[in-house]
Amino acid sequence: MFSTDDTIVAVATAAGHSGVGLVRVSGPAAAAVGCGLARRTAPWPARRAVRTLVAASDLTADALVTFFPGPASYTGDDVLEVSAHGSPVILAAIVRRAIELGARPARPGEFTLRAFLRGKVDLVQAEAVRDLVAAVSPAQVRAATAQLDGSLSAALVEQAEALRRLETLLEASMDFPDEGYRFIEPAEVHAALARVGEQMARLVATGGRGQLVRDGARVVIAGVPNVGKSSVFNALVGADRAIVTPIAGTTRDIVSERMVIDGALVVLADTAGLRDGVDRVEAEGVRRASGAVESADVVVLVLDGSREILDEERALLRSLDGRPAIVARNKADLPCAWAAGDGVVGALPVSAVAGDGVAALGRAIARAVAGLSGGDGEAVVVTNERHRVLLARALARVRHAAAELGASGHQLPEEFVVADIRAGLAALEEVTGRRTADTLLDEIFAGFCIGK
Repeated sequence: MFSTDDTIVAVATAAGHSGVGLVRVSGPAAAAVGCGLARRTAPWPARRAVRTLVAASDLTADALVTFFPGPASYTGDDVLEVSAHGSPVILAAIVRRAIELGARPARPGEFTLRAFLRGKVDLVQAEAVRDLVAAVSPAQVRAATAQLDGSLSAALVEQAEALRRLETLLEASMDFPDEGYRFIEPAEVHAALARVGEQMARLVATGGRGQLVRDGARVVIAGVPNVGKSSVFNALVGADRAIVTPIAGTTRDIVSERMVIDGALVVLADTAGLRDGVDRVEAEGVRRASGAVESADVVVLVLDGSREILDEERALLRSLDGRPAIVARNKADLPCAWAAGDGVVGALPVSAVAGDGVAALGRAIARAVAGLSGGDGEAVVVTNERHRVLLARALARVRHAAAELGASGHQLPEEFVVADIRAGLAALEEVTGRRTADTLLDEIFAGFCIGK
């Protein structure tokens, strides 16, 4: 853990050229550093932008300077923000001059770390800041914004308070063992543990949807050889990522691309044609393709609409029954050879060569992914794996206490129940940062960008 009592400075906007760039200064000397930059003697007005010239090395830049006195600031300390033209040369010169005036370079995430240590945000909200900056899909933005607003924290605090109340009442009962007086009856304890367990279980259950939001849904393009799977893959990606030839079995391995399709984050995979391999290499590709289809969140089954449907393809269609799957009728630029009784319902016409129907296929994929992740209806979704693991640990201890208390006919000594409750509380408090090690904080905030 590094010092939080000095003054730090960093560029708070993305690297590169931009219309406007921002330099952030935080700490007890923030106002003085700003006065040195602007060669100003008057105090800065609170939360009002002041247009001024900022002198940095041999450069003079036109800037807007805004001062946020602590504790009503992002970090809880005095904060000064300098908005100037977004040239990296100008911004670097301002940072160098601020260092000459007594600030030191900020480390990754140090501004948000100070906000956490000053009680401006908890650890869940601090991690949401990082997730919001790194978001590449609307779903990620929505999830991070909800966590930054405190929705997940509020749910965790509610559960922790319920457990803490049980702990207090049980400890009070433990203080009077000879009198046999109880501040709460075992049946009430059992019911309360069950209620908290149900709430925790609902949160833990969102972890699967949260994983889709965080990492992207696995969307696998499958089919027999020579139906145009790789062409469809390339059309969706918008680049020639997969090799396309008229030779059956060209694709031998899985080619994947992490991308956003119509607002949905997906890991799109092109696979080998599903057939009995003619050599050991192709057979291994088919084995991997089959495994990818089995583990896929969504399968895009590509069929060749210019010829009759094969028996193997009918078998593939049956195997996907009940699973999130989309059927794409490729080569729609050619006459359709399917008979009316072929039984393929809802196949999307696509011409990977001409580009027709590709956008509609992308929208269908996005709808399928939204269905998996619960769409926008879920108020609180656990997207962070650290949170999910700790919540699962807390849930296990709460369930264990409830099960043991029930199995004993409500005769289990309070000490055993309290031990489980304390362990569950410790896990919950580790999520929010109320109880955490400095090494964990270093690890979490090291993943932030400098200036945030």
